[in-house]
Amino acid sequence: MGQIATQFILSEADQTTLTDLVSKGKESVRKLNRVRALQFSHQGQHPEQISHLLGISVATVYNLRKRYREDGLQRAISEKARPGQPRKVTQEVEAHITQLACSQAPDGRTRWTVALINERLVKLEIHIDDESVRLALKKANLSPGSRNSGASGR
Repeated sequence: MGQIATQFILSEADQTTLTDLVSKGKESVRKLNRVRALQFSHQGQHPEQISHLLGISVATVYNLRKRYREDGLQRAISEKARPGQPRKVTQEVEAHITQLACSQAPDGRTRWTVALINERLVKLEIHIDDESVRLALKKANLSPGSRNSGASGR
């Protein structure tokens, strides 16, 4: 079932802040939609109307109102940080790659290749793809095809 729309009131200071944000026009569309949703709510518009006007879900309108009441204006109109997926190639993994690239090439080989380095990493239970190994070598300014010790700094 849908929620019951309750009267929504913004403080004078918050109304001024929201008006300033809209008039400047330097904010993201997502943030401006949140600002406009709060303004429309204050004007007495029903969440379904606001949803239709702004192209956002009704749940978003209710969630905005709830965040405003519980946590204040800044929390309601701003987004939480989105850290993304953690890096697979950490500094520790980069150190393993560099150590391998700078060590003596395996028996029967004259130099390290990206594939050989990756095979050795798999034995160490570090699972990344060849391109990640190549990028780590590039970042360390190493080349697995160089003649001395498998790799050299440039």
